[in-house]
Amino acid sequence: MTFDDADQMLQVWSDEDVTRFMNIETFSTVEQAREIILAILQEKAANRYVIMDKTSGEIIGSFGINELYIDTMTAEVGYELKKKYWGSGIMSEVLQAFMQIVQSTSNILIFTAKVAPENEASIRLLEKLGFHFEKTVSELDMSTKTLKAIKQYSRGII
Repeated sequence: MTFDDADQMLQVWSDEDVTRFMNIETFSTVEQAREIILAILQEKAANRYVIMDKTSGEIIGSFGINELYIDTMTAEVGYELKKKYWGSGIMSEVLQAFMQIVQSTSNILIFTAKVAPENEASIRLLEKLGFHFEKTVSELDMSTKTLKAIKQYSRGII
């Protein structure tokens, strides 16, 4: 993901249905998209990739590593997709390939993902990919500035 992606990522991050379960506010300006891209680029333990529709070249979502924990060789994955592509199998395909590449090119032993308990579609996706519920954790909600309960899923090397 680069600054050049900000305009198209705004189309993803400005949809309340997409951001409802993300730990960000629903964006309304390209500057907000640029700010989050800058934060990602500055975080050495994070990286993000865009997902493009092969036919149109349109950016339809993103995925990547939100956090990297060297002491346990654990990577937390995150992802989002434009609503019109939900249920198409795209994210399953993308994450499966991504995790295979990471595992074959690094020493990562475990993948984790944090999911809002009510985000049933994301939970089904993670379970399809071999993730298992690990524990409930508290996380600061960036929108409401309150702590909320989040389910953490994990998957070891397969």
